[in-house]
Amino acid sequence: MNFFERQEQARGRTKLLVFLFCCALFLTFAAVLALVAWFAALGTETASTGASTSELFVRYLAEPSLVAGVAVVVFLLIGGGSIFKIGELKSMGADGVAVALGGTRITRAATDGAERRLYNVVEEMAIASGVPGPSVYVLREEKAINACAIGGDPEASAVAVTDGALRTLSRDELQGVVAHEFGHLLNGDVKMNMRLIGVLFGLQMLSLLGIGIFRSTLWISFGSSSDDRKGAGGAVLAIWMFAFGLVVIGSVGVFFSNVIRAAISRQREFLADASAAQFTRNPAGLAGALKKIGGLAGGSRVNAARSAEMAHLFFGSVFSGGFMESLFRTHPDLTERIRRLEPTFDGRFERVGGASDDGRFGVALYDGTPASVRAGANGNAGTNGASSSERFAKGTAVAAALIDSIATQAAEKLDVAESLLAQTPPEVEPLLADFDGARAVLYALLTDANETVRTRQLEAVRKAEGTALDAKIAVALSALSGASFAARSTVARLTLPALKTANIAQYRKLRETSLALCAADGTLDLFEYALQASVVRELDVYFRLSRGTKIRFSRFDDVVEPFRTVLSFLASEGASGDQAAARKAFDEGASYFYLALEPTPPETRTLGAFSRALNDLSQATPILKQKLLTAFYRCVAADGVVVEREGELLEAITSALGVPAPGWGRWAR
Repeated sequence: MNFFERQEQARGRTKLLVFLFCCALFLTFAAVLALVAWFAALGTETASTGASTSELFVRYLAEPSLVAGVAVVVFLLIGGGSIFKIGELKSMGADGVAVALGGTRITRAATDGAERRLYNVVEEMAIASGVPGPSVYVLREEKAINACAIGGDPEASAVAVTDGALRTLSRDELQGVVAHEFGHLLNGDVKMNMRLIGVLFGLQMLSLLGIGIFRSTLWISFGSSSDDRKGAGGAVLAIWMFAFGLVVIGSVGVFFSNVIRAAISRQREFLADASAAQFTRNPAGLAGALKKIGGLAGGSRVNAARSAEMAHLFFGSVFSGGFMESLFRTHPDLTERIRRLEPTFDGRFERVGGASDDGRFGVALYDGTPASVRAGANGNAGTNGASSSERFAKGTAVAAALIDSIATQAAEKLDVAESLLAQTPPEVEPLLADFDGARAVLYALLTDANETVRTRQLEAVRKAEGTALDAKIAVALSALSGASFAARSTVARLTLPALKTANIAQYRKLRETSLALCAADGTLDLFEYALQASVVRELDVYFRLSRGTKIRFSRFDDVVEPFRTVLSFLASEGASGDQAAARKAFDEGASYFYLALEPTPPETRTLGAFSRALNDLSQATPILKQKLLTAFYRCVAADGVVVEREGELLEAITSALGVPAPGWGRWAR
């Protein structure tokens, strides 16, 4: 199953969750209506009505005013409770939830060796997968081995790892655990898992109401005079019975919702394990982490106060065993998980007593660029003398390799990520540790090569920020001079963790200044557009200045015009003025949808039109995005090669569409 299919499946699971919640809501309403009708029948004098209690019960069940009243109360109580909890989690954000679990945020400036190693692993995984880099937290009070991914939109997510995992796992094993959490992010599990918390809370509202009613009547029994107690004894008993009925109904709802949560979570854990093993191509690392959970006295138990309600977010079960774990098991059996990764596992766990850290990277990486892509990326070698059919075959292979690299998680991406991170200038590294240094790097990336424009841009920075950043900007400018598009894009992404530590006022100023730098020369170049499509977009979502993209289009007919705009721009940019080659590339992309389209007029092929069209395409379903990208890659690869400009455009396109693909510029020549 590829990325696009997993995203589509995640949308389907969300719809299933809504359906199951509606079913639970209706069944709860029916049970409460029956409870209220029964107590109403018991409280009605049968002699005056001439009907038995059971007949009165049936009458009350059909009484419109009673049905409407119960429906309003139940729907408001449960629906309101779920909306409240989901809203609370959204207002807290991933960072707030991580802190509520006892997490401490770590950054590139971390001095503890184990914490810095964790940060490096998460950073590497984010670059490799193309997923927006999550905030990194350590649960320092938790000595067991566990981790979790938290968040709604991928741009505002977090990964939290227990101190026990840091001190006990080797780098291979830690990488396997982190890859597992990234699997959840890629598979679209995290947002649904957060919604599950809200659903569970809503279904608990009846039980909480029943307990509240019971507690509020205790004063009648224990806080009033004996005469009052005698007079109210029957009424109090009836109220207690009614409250007990609410608790029972609410408990049944909670039980079944927990069963649903556990069943969904167990299957998602298997998929995340498989994703991690495929991504690292080192299943032994993840299997080793699971074995250490089995051999550690504390296992994966988490003691944080809110860990039970968030149990399905974690890598391993947060419960210590016994009734709770057997009843609401959110994770598959450890032995079963290990055997799927290591079929020869004998089921025995060696006792783990202390920390171990081999300090090695240890993953068996290989020269990761797919052969078909690598062959097409080495200039024009092997292409100039090829026949038209050979070039077509090579182009088709390149396009297939490109789309497959997005659609699947492959170990080659880790190799590429390590290479890109190694290209980061050492002078820039210290600047990425805090907000001031990171924004200086971002401003440096946006400065123009033209001296006059650059002088005007630096004056704009001084006007907004003062002179405090001058020295850091100068260092970044010197270090990044002559850097490739791919290297500059990687450095831009490395600024994000530090930029996310700003407050909203600081970010607004940063955003305003950055956009002013982009507009300083009166034009928007491709790097500036790509930066806005990725970095600024991610920060806007993180700071809640915009929402994540909503799905609006599921049919190709809905996006024909924006598709034609992007395809025309892509074909002309890659053809270097050769109109025949541009038309051939355009037709190759359009033929994927069996269409006879005409390119847009040359005068309309502006970066602004390109941007607006991509904004429309970003609202397509995951499966439709896969088809669109395949068409774009066929256009780019029509001549069997990926030139630098085309690689840059592919990176801009995938960023704008919200597809977690690493930079394509590394394949271009």
